[in-house]
This record gives sequence, structure tokens and C-alpha cells, in this order.
Amino acid sequence: MAWRKGHGNGAGVPRIEVLPADEVPVGVPGEARGEGIGERDAKGRFVPGNLISSRGGSAKAGKIKLSARLGLATVPEGNAFRPYKASAASFRRAQCAELARNVGGGVCGPAPSSFVASAALQLAWSRYLGDLAAEKGDADLALKASRLAEASRQNLLAAHELCAREASARPRSNPLAALQGSVLGLPPAGPPKRRR
Repeated sequence: MAWRKGHGNGAGVPRIEVLPADEVPVGVPGEARGEGIGERDAKGRFVPGNLISSRGGSAKAGKIKLSARLGLATVPEGNAFRPYKASAASFRRAQCAELARNVGGGVCGPAPSSFVASAALQLAWSRYLGDLAAEKGDADLALKASRLAEASRQNLLAAHELCAREASARPRSNPLAALQGSVLGLPPAGPPKRRR
């Protein structure tokens, strides 16, 4: 996000805008998720204490119902929007996973997740209205669908940017301290505690 000078009707008035796609920060990729030796038993089930399933718990850390879902109400059976909302839920899960893997250092926090949820709903409504506009030949509905798609794009850019900024602000482990700890036989140190 950046301060921008207003243009058009808002000329001269500064405002906060989402960065354009070519200015969005790159972010921090998550760790590779290869399977280690001894992660599964002879039947292929995960063994207790394996790294792979513990990563699942880490990925869910910090999730809250409002950012992890598309809404608290359910769409009734037979409603024309129901399949679009289901597709939006799939899109949200996939997009948050991509942000965590490629931008957020393995984490997509509640704020970027909420942007993605809003973008997913906007995209779902855009597709729904677009299909309805094509069926009826209604140019006004097509314009509303286009505006919702544009709003979805802005939320996706904002989610990417915030996820990248959160990842770069997150404390990283100190390799030297880890090496010293292993030489001295000390347990690994967790992230630094923050003062309140």
C-alpha cells in the first residue's frame, strides 16, 4: 500500500492505494515440503511426531472463522448462487495456500486471508452476474460483473502485498544461535518473545 496523489475528481487529495501489480513485493517462499525418511509406517500412515502433519497445524495457526470462511450463513439448496459460492470457497483455499507457499514464508495470516475471501466472493458474484448477463443479453449486468472482477483483482493484490509484508516482518531464526545450541546441546530457541 502506498500514499498516492489523487487524480480525476480527487485531484490533489492524498489517499492510500494498493500497489500496482508490477510494484507488489515479492515475498518469502515457504519451506519445501519434501517427505523425510521415517515419516510413515509400513502401511503408509503418518507416524507420531512426523514433520508433515505438524506443518498442517502450523498452517492453520492464527486462522479465525471470519477470515477462513466466505461467510457465516449457508446458501440454501436450489439457490442459483450456491455453486458459485462453492467455487469461491475452493478458490479461497487454493489462493491462500499459494500465498502461504510462495509469498508468506509458509503462512497466510488472517488479514490477507480476509482479503482473499472478499476477492473470492466478488469473483463468484462477477461470474454469476456475467452468466446471467449473457443469458439475458443485459449490458448493465455485464458492467456490474466487470466491476466486481476488478474489485476482486484489487483485493488479491492487497492480499499478496500484505502477506509479503507480514512475512518480511516475521522474526527469522538465527542460524548462528542454532549452531551454538546444537554444539552446546541446548534445545532450539523459539521465536523471540515480544514485550507488551
